[in-house]
Amino acid sequence: MKINYKNKIRFWSIISGISLIIMAIAAGYAYGFSFNQIYVESDSIQTMINILANSTLYYSGVIVWCLILITDLIVAYGFYRYLKPVNKTVASLSGVLRLIYSIFLAIGIVFLFGKSTEVFLKMWSLGLIVIGLHLTVTGLGVFQSNKTPNILGVLLIIAGIGYSLIHGLQNFLPQIQNFTDSLESILSIPMTIGELSFGIWLLVRGGKNINQQFSDVPVQDAP
Repeated sequence: MKINYKNKIRFWSIISGISLIIMAIAAGYAYGFSFNQIYVESDSIQTMINILANSTLYYSGVIVWCLILITDLIVAYGFYRYLKPVNKTVASLSGVLRLIYSIFLAIGIVFLFGKSTEVFLKMWSLGLIVIGLHLTVTGLGVFQSNKTPNILGVLLIIAGIGYSLIHGLQNFLPQIQNFTDSLESILSIPMTIGELSFGIWLLVRGGKNINQQFSDVPVQDAP
């Protein structure tokens, strides 16, 4: 009896790709639409008035944030399974970093349920520093996979550096916010493209060349 790793890696590639696409769409609603319709920067009173006046919109966004959290957990494990045959250390680090980000996001969501939008933004922003490290490590793992296009590794690393740099500056050097905003406007498209392009590739191609790409994975035979 042979243990066939091909189907498992292809399966997790598909699941991770679908999860990333769902996450992108969900974030467009939860943050781009719902949260931005409610939240008024530096005006907690008006924000609370908006929450009370549009509670359905607000809490629908919070529920979608919960969906985003679930997909993040799936992606953490999916990336680990995909990268494990390539480099187990890199795969583990990638997965752990995404789990740490998910903890920050989960804490932020708890505060969203309590209508504490400022605390949510703080926790999420701190988490995005970690997600940047996760994407950078994942990009390095992609470079070690001889059947995954190197351009995806480049895009992931650029996105990772962008997330960590921008949110690091926002949290620890708020006095240069104008510079950070300008930097974010430049890097926002590469940051978005990096992970999403990898997700689409995983969905369409990830794991298909398994015999060549993961030739070092052991196959066990029953006596």
